[in-house]
Amino acid sequence: MTRTAEELMTHHINSMMSMKKDSNLDEALSDYSEELVAITRLDGRTRTMGHDTLTSVMRTSLSFAVKLGMDIENAVEKLNFLYRQSTENYITLVASMPPFSSFASFTYMVENGKAVYVSGFAKTAVNMPSLGVKAHPFPSNAEAMAVTDRHFANLKEHNIEELIAGYADDAIILTNLCERPLEGKEDIRRYCGGLIQRAGEKIDALTDPAAKITVKEAVAELSCIGFQHRAKKQCGILTQRIRDGKIIFESLTFQEAEPVI
Repeated sequence: MTRTAEELMTHHINSMMSMKKDSNLDEALSDYSEELVAITRLDGRTRTMGHDTLTSVMRTSLSFAVKLGMDIENAVEKLNFLYRQSTENYITLVASMPPFSSFASFTYMVENGKAVYVSGFAKTAVNMPSLGVKAHPFPSNAEAMAVTDRHFANLKEHNIEELIAGYADDAIILTNLCERPLEGKEDIRRYCGGLIQRAGEKIDALTDPAAKITVKEAVAELSCIGFQHRAKKQCGILTQRIRDGKIIFESLTFQEAEPVI
């Protein structure tokens, strides 16, 4: 099956909206590759997940919701999409999910019509009840984490040239700081300059030592840093795909954001 990231996400949301029985859950689960790697923080707990753990989480969540009498289809319909951008193989969404979260961000990386890498982050008022599903025991990728750490340090130091050097020449970037997807050297330079010169307040909220880092994981080619800064009333997530020591894809979303790049 060959699908773009946009087509996959449309199918996924529609499947979730018609989840009246377990067979419809199977339809939603069909969007994920057997080789899936996911880093998520959707219920106040950070988990790395593979296809088996994600399947378990979704089935357990559905069972829990049914017992509580929750209307899953209605909850999905109330998703308020604040940002949605995609390229052929990548898509990033930002939504509010009342009453559960005022900010949720999802990034899907798609190959051969299936999601191979996923990040999911939600700002939650309180920890949701534990679903009893442990994180998948993926080995951490120290090399990928080092690339993200260098990127984070360059953001903190406002070092534009070193930021640019961290990306592959054909890197793709999705961010709710920009009205369109970014790709290639010219866009990367514009993006890095814009982060420092016109989005400095948001970047400083991310790199401020007072910010609480709630997600910091790297598995395979996927790396994520999620944060919340209560004093600055800001939160967000940086998701990167790293190969051969370079960032080949990045998604950066903030709760409070407007296009500045």
